[in-house]
Amino acid sequence: MAKQTSILLESGTNELEVIEFVIDYPDSNGTTVSQSFGINVAKVREIIKMPQITALPNMPPSTVGIFNLRGYIVPVIDLGNWLYHFDNVTPDRKLIVAEFNAMRLGFVVNDVRRIYRFSWKQVEAPDALTDFGADNTSIIGIIKTEDKNILMVDVEKIIAEINPKLGLEEVETIEHFEGGKYTILMVEDSPTIRKMIQDRLRVASYNVLSCRDGLAAWEMLLTFAERAQKGEDLRKMVNLVITDIEMPQLDGHALTKNIKNHPVLSSLPVIIFSSLVSEDLYHKGEAVGADAQLTKPKISLLLDTVWDLLKKYNQLY
Repeated sequence: MAKQTSILLESGTNELEVIEFVIDYPDSNGTTVSQSFGINVAKVREIIKMPQITALPNMPPSTVGIFNLRGYIVPVIDLGNWLYHFDNVTPDRKLIVAEFNAMRLGFVVNDVRRIYRFSWKQVEAPDALTDFGADNTSIIGIIKTEDKNILMVDVEKIIAEINPKLGLEEVETIEHFEGGKYTILMVEDSPTIRKMIQDRLRVASYNVLSCRDGLAAWEMLLTFAERAQKGEDLRKMVNLVITDIEMPQLDGHALTKNIKNHPVLSSLPVIIFSSLVSEDLYHKGEAVGADAQLTKPKISLLLDTVWDLLKKYNQLY
């Protein structure tokens, strides 16, 4: 099953395609339980049988080694080990080869079932986990079907925790002395990534508003638009939007399309900052009117682009 077989989605429709895969794990009674998980088709290069893996010394947690995929050296992560703390690597397993954040990684799973098409409105944030440390969960969304719950895995967070150098890059943030005049709305569903971006923007002196999904951001922006229509200056409320793509309820492409089609909000510059920004998907951001599209983890380029767009759109006042 290769990436090219996926159903083409139009830009800004708030739809996603999910590959369902299964992890088997033993419960407290020793009974094997199968749990369905999901990963965005846009992140998947291909699905293959377990290759010959070369183990390396001093490997990070849940990393089982590397293999050669047509000239690419691909690290392999045991998802069963990461999620349920038991070794799950045997020759009969499947390997999902994913590409995001400009890197390729292999994820060991028990089996791959099928591809679904959903609306992001069907993806629920895992709010029920809040009292049990939701900020530490590896699940960013839950899709309820008629016969099962499909848990959307936060692969970016997993990789950032396994190797922090593969999360947002570490940079010396330059303070913009006029930054305190400007407010940036940052939309990101991963609590870990959201905090990392917020911290860097605040060090650069910007005021930061944040939302964990596109719907919450859109509702906030509509409130600002109503105030602007009554005579307030929109620039005193928000100056720029940074959004991820993959988010429950309303994705980043649909949010950008809504902003650019709105009579009051259309002047707001929008930066799409996502692990899904690639040559294959760049056209989708262009189609919905994004002013810039950057791939994680290039935080230094993000900060430079924020400043450039504020100047370009005469937001510096």
